[in-house]
Amino acid sequence: MIGESVPVREILDLVGRVAATPATVLITGESGTGKEVVARVIHNRSSAPTQPFVSINCAAIPANLLEAELFGYEKGAFTDARINKKGLLELTEGGTVFLDEIGIMPLDLQAKILSVLDTRIFRRLGGTVDIHADLRFVAATNEELGDAVAEGRFRQDLYYRLNVVPIKLPPLRDRGTDILLIATHFLRIYAKRYEKSSCVFTEAAERWLMNNDWPGNVRELRNSIERAVLLSPGERIQVADLAVGQSETPPQESVPAVEITGLGEIRIVIPPWGIALEDVERRLIEAAMDEAKGNISRAAQLLHMSRDTLRYRLRKHKIGDQA
Repeated sequence: MIGESVPVREILDLVGRVAATPATVLITGESGTGKEVVARVIHNRSSAPTQPFVSINCAAIPANLLEAELFGYEKGAFTDARINKKGLLELTEGGTVFLDEIGIMPLDLQAKILSVLDTRIFRRLGGTVDIHADLRFVAATNEELGDAVAEGRFRQDLYYRLNVVPIKLPPLRDRGTDILLIATHFLRIYAKRYEKSSCVFTEAAERWLMNNDWPGNVRELRNSIERAVLLSPGERIQVADLAVGQSETPPQESVPAVEITGLGEIRIVIPPWGIALEDVERRLIEAAMDEAKGNISRAAQLLHMSRDTLRYRLRKHKIGDQA
């Protein structure tokens, strides 16, 4: 799970405390926020990381088939049951079962899941033998289950049974500079895949990434980065590459937000999409290094800072040999 923001650090701290226990976890958050990623982190940090992790999307399996998929069935249990078949719960023995979009699950099946959670015992459809479920349950939903309970679409007792350890994931728009960390991660992946190993974001592209609302969260960001890498004519990812298919006109990059002339004059423009103070600092340092012809001591004098401080900032901004 990529991120350094306070919400992500808090989530990872909670995951670290609960992962080694058998406690049931309920993960909530908007679509695309990474609920399955968190479930996998919990499993990988558990006491049985080598055991199966089975993900079941309750919304993707027809209601009339979901029960058979989960519990399995005996030969003759229904018309097409020609053989005995183990269900996903049985196949997850010793591991973690991840029930995604559990709010979609039919009420009668919710009662059976509640029974498994309470007794750790179930039977295949048409079966008479009790099967012990040595597994951990992690559930996820992008809706408020409390509202579903009030509307009679979700069992209150199951909600309380699942909500032992609640983890709420923040939307991407509330994660600050995590956006750039995640975007850079995907940029490396897709640049390698499409053989554009030197791909970088322009400054305006980074600003655009930070200021976009990302209603589809990490999933939408990932798709935007892949599309930009695939369609970009060069290896500098521009705003226009990222904004393909969006109705709003992307901010123009023709006029730099910070411009330093050959006479040392500074021109700063604060565009509608904003400007990062670090961009100003980087451009000033670059200008001072140009004026000092690469001499760090002289550039530090021009910027009224110590030589060590300038070295630190050169490394921070990845400028010159200090990068």
